Amino acid sequence: MGDAMSVKAHPGPALLRLEGLRKRYPNGVEAVKSISLDVHPGEVFGLVGPNGAGKSTLLKLIAGLLRPEAGTVHLDGRDLTGNPTEAALAIGLMPDPLGVYTDISCREYLRFFAMVHGLEGPRFAEQLERAVEVLGLGPWLEAEVESLSAGWQRRLALGRMLMLDAPLLLLDEPAAGLDVKARAELLEIVRGLSGMGRTVVISSHILPELEELADRFGIMDQGRWVEVSAGRTFFDRRELKDGLGSCRWRVLCAHAALAREALAAAGASPVPVEGGVEFAARTDEEASACLGAAVRAGAAVVDFRRMDTGLADVVLRVLEEGSSR
Repeated sequence: MGDAMSVKAHPGPALLRLEGLRKRYPNGVEAVKSISLDVHPGEVFGLVGPNGAGKSTLLKLIAGLLRPEAGTVHLDGRDLTGNPTEAALAIGLMPDPLGVYTDISCREYLRFFAMVHGLEGPRFAEQLERAVEVLGLGPWLEAEVESLSAGWQRRLALGRMLMLDAPLLLLDEPAAGLDVKARAELLEIVRGLSGMGRTVVISSHILPELEELADRFGIMDQGRWVEVSAGRTFFDRRELKDGLGSCRWRVLCAHAALAREALAAAGASPVPVEGGVEFAARTDEEASACLGAAVRAGAAVVDFRRMDTGLADVVLRVLEEGSSR
């Protein structure tokens, strides 16, 4: 994807359009509450939220595995709402858990899914070769699936989607349970898929990697989108880097208590950190004014810097603010 902080431009109509999706389970739990979203061709959209937020249910609704009580799913202008047969031809879903068949070889596994979708003969051979090359599955084609590590099983699950040329990939916790090396390799593959023009919606609890991978983010909680600021639901990586309108600043000083008192008097909300305090400010001028207040108070400042805002910082803040309302 190039520079980790670059942001792709996505002009033109959306590839995926969700409008007012709702899903209530028989036990009365409303897992998805009026969710709308546009995802553009070639975009990687990061779906974030705590366990039970409705992320997996939303992905199953998109894939047609669940039928919503209300709302629609359109892919490239076609209505796929609650239609798993048609959706399977254009959407690849990698669920969590994977549910891969383990008592067959990797080649048999891929051939089975190819046959389900009517992919046979020379076309199957061509698509199989491409998927194997992209994912590095060559040495494992004749091995039984159960003999593969968790990381290779996840590559295999991706392989069945790559063979079908599905324009939209839905990845539900694709790196769950993987070690650091396997996780990095799998996410690098996902970056490559985006570079090939595939559109990806990815749900993950591994926020540092998702921060590097996705172009744009949305936070779900209790079945609905959570606003990150007034009237704003989605944000991209550049906005994340810029602090979503309020950046964090760190003051290291000899007298942290004096700095906290001065910053609080200046209207900031200082938070103690080792060797000093942190506070939020919307502009450089506002931050400079707070620094001046700390200096005048005799805090003996030795260092002052703007801190990068990470995805985990934003998600925790947004969810905490939401729970306090």
